[in-house]
Amino acid sequence: MSDWLAGPRTELAADRILDGVRSLFRTRGLTGVSGVGMAEVAAAAGCSRATLYRYFPNRQALFVAFADREAQRVVARVWRERGAVTDPATALLDTLLAVLAAVRGTEYLAVWFEPVNAGVVAQLADSSDAVEVLASQFVASLRPDLDPAAARRLGRWLVRSVVSLLTMPAEPDEERELLRAFVVPFLAGERIPA
Repeated sequence: MSDWLAGPRTELAADRILDGVRSLFRTRGLTGVSGVGMAEVAAAAGCSRATLYRYFPNRQALFVAFADREAQRVVARVWRERGAVTDPATALLDTLLAVLAAVRGTEYLAVWFEPVNAGVVAQLADSSDAVEVLASQFVASLRPDLDPAAARRLGRWLVRSVVSLLTMPAEPDEERELLRAFVVPFLAGERIPA
């Protein structure tokens, strides 16, 4: 364990810890995210608890960092894989559906949205700066007419909408219709939440 803080590994330590978190969530299944303790994370990452606390002062900070990193990865993957669509509303709808599918299709992310983890997810949705920034940037790219504060508000609303569908899924056709009828119009500028 002494090699953890030596040389270039210092920069990779946080990622290694987050990789340990990911491996735990892969194996935890329905037992729940909330049952993962710091000692388990340290063991999974191959570091001491002291090293873990050096990078993440508590479990909430660790979970927020994990959510931030994984949200960035999902968005980057969806963005890379999206096809060329000329209709902006269709492109928006397809992108949102692809994000839902990517999260649900990634076992260590899907576990976050099991009913047993609803409280943890609700806290993370409101405390993840990176997720909020990603959503705000997405909104700003769609709506350059919005000032940054409005893009942030709409981004937060978008995160809550997506988290809601992830935690309380509907049939695919129903989800598509919900997004088409209620989310796409807000993002496309037909209605702006106050």
